[in-house]
Amino acid sequence: MDESKKTLKNYLQTALELLNKYLDKLDAKLKKSKLPDFLKNGRLVASGALVIFLILIFFVSSVSGGNSNVPVYKVKKDNFLVSVTESGEIQAKNATSISAPRIRGQLKIVNLVAEGTYVKPGDIVAQFDPSEALTNLKDAQSKLDVGISDKKKLIATQQADLTGMESALKTAELQFELSKLSLEQIKFEADIKQREAKLNHQKNELMLKKAKQDLESKKIVQQSELDKMNIEIEQKKADRDKAQKDLDQLTLKAPKEGLVVYENNWSTGRKFAIGDTPWGGQPVISLPDLSAMESKTFVNEVDVSKVKKGQEVLITLDAFQDSTFKGKISSIAALGKNKSKDSQIKVFEVLVQILSKSDILKPGMTTSNKLIINQVSNVLYVPQEAVFEKDGKKIVFIKSGAGFDEEEVEVGEKSDNFVVIKKGLESGDEVALRDPNLKIDGTEISSDNSNSVSLPAGGN
Repeated sequence: MDESKKTLKNYLQTALELLNKYLDKLDAKLKKSKLPDFLKNGRLVASGALVIFLILIFFVSSVSGGNSNVPVYKVKKDNFLVSVTESGEIQAKNATSISAPRIRGQLKIVNLVAEGTYVKPGDIVAQFDPSEALTNLKDAQSKLDVGISDKKKLIATQQADLTGMESALKTAELQFELSKLSLEQIKFEADIKQREAKLNHQKNELMLKKAKQDLESKKIVQQSELDKMNIEIEQKKADRDKAQKDLDQLTLKAPKEGLVVYENNWSTGRKFAIGDTPWGGQPVISLPDLSAMESKTFVNEVDVSKVKKGQEVLITLDAFQDSTFKGKISSIAALGKNKSKDSQIKVFEVLVQILSKSDILKPGMTTSNKLIINQVSNVLYVPQEAVFEKDGKKIVFIKSGAGFDEEEVEVGEKSDNFVVIKKGLESGDEVALRDPNLKIDGTEISSDNSNSVSLPAGGN
């Protein structure tokens, strides 16, 4: 029982008590009067009047209270905004990205500076698991050490070979000089001895030439072997340096001062966290420029054709509902993408430039972006839930006295919550925000109303 019925009951009880006292006095007076006998019973007369009175009260309360709980909206003429509202996220228009290193092997985040931390140039912002990089560095260093050792061994072997060949060359030179002297000494000897000495000298000369040629060839071969060994060592040094560089790159440092903001992990659909495994080159952290902010939102493929660059946008922060900022659309993606992994709905990225500055604007804050598609001046409009569909027609219920009259209307443009009424209503009319012929639980009051009437879905 609602408060109005309780109050009515209390009034009636009080009235009955007073009436009983009054009837006692009335009986006494009527018995002394000259009225007919059937009118001398005061209680009977008063009871009949009271019954009629109560019937009237019940009828009035039932008629007037039947629709008392139906909410209404007063129609008015005003400027009407045709808009699309989408959620978004604050980001800096310009930001410095810090990406995962492009190195061999799998990356795994083991440390992240807290989001929102203000860092300076050179501060460590993230670290990756160094286990694999340390193993690679150790292997590369071992190979380099082996190469350097092999080079030392090669140089020692070559030196020994050169020493032997140089000794052989010296011996050949001595033999050549001795045979030359012997040739001069036997000028006056027999021809056969002279010929023998000459042949021996020629032999020594050939041996000397060969010893010289062998020594030069050996030096060329040894230099080639040494060059090859040096190339291998340089390659191993490069591998070692690369392994060291990879290890160093596993520690990400801030290139400039700024506020740390985590990037989204495309694999998980959330921001990066410790334990994630990004691929090389994927942005992990950004340092935004807080002097110029924008809101990134996504517009459904059905509505994107209405969105144009430069259109006005009203931006409301979810965390500060009383703060609204003006913006304009600065960019619309040419290609759409799936709204989520499991959805086939296509959405287009839209960037909204925030025209004003405020200290409360922080990257990552969620927003409600009302994209103003069009503005119609001086028109009638009502909430969308005030318009119903019946027999293929758009209707409203206009308040008339204690009830509601059904009226067909012609609708125009829609916004998220309202719809323009071109015909069928006048300014000042009050329309029902739910079907007054239906109870709150949705069942019909009268069986006369055979047509099912339903509330339209809200939004666009």
